[in-house]
Amino acid sequence: MNIISNFKFQLNKDRVIKMVQSYGKMPQYSELDKMYKNLLPILKDHSNPLGIFKMEEKDESINLNMLSNCKFTIYCLITLGEKCTNKINEMFENGNFYEALVLDSMSSNYLFNMSSQLHHIICSKASKINLGITHKVAPGDGEIELEYQNNILSKLRDANFHNVKMVNNCVYPHKSLTYIYGADESISVNGDDHCCSRCSNVFCNMRHIEKENNYAVEKAINCA
Repeated sequence: MNIISNFKFQLNKDRVIKMVQSYGKMPQYSELDKMYKNLLPILKDHSNPLGIFKMEEKDESINLNMLSNCKFTIYCLITLGEKCTNKINEMFENGNFYEALVLDSMSSNYLFNMSSQLHHIICSKASKINLGITHKVAPGDGEIELEYQNNILSKLRDANFHNVKMVNNCVYPHKSLTYIYGADESISVNGDDHCCSRCSNVFCNMRHIEKENNYAVEKAINCA
């Protein structure tokens, strides 16, 4: 079991604001930019970033094409903790609708940045034992069902100390992600952390933002 907590506090402001604007009629960019700047210290203060990953020999009961030639599966969890979710809910309840939406998008962006940072760490560890890894697969993205989140959490029992659990078939706190990679000696190049063009989740707002702006999603550091 590997537990990581020293994540860099990094966000992409332009992407955060475009995500908020994709929800419909919103304040002008300059006003959202002001909200973003004011909310940065709040997000940092209410985040308790944590990443956990564990490598095991592949469970043969899992029928995934991406794992067909892999000897190992890497189970992963990242979370911002409960304080962040509670703060967003509090802002909605107090009627601070736009600020809550901006903070929600900021926390999601931070979470995906954490995923890229964890990907770099996993690549580095895997390469030391001559393993390459596949691209990331997250429950609900099309390749595996959302219910598979519970299987991942069961592999990462230490997640309980950070109050991460299943509530109504979803991971709680809500600003958490579970996902897997395949790993094998036959994989010579490590897969991307995520690629919007390959993702099966056609309803994701970020996918449409990437398409409209005609640029690829940021690549994780290639540490193969």
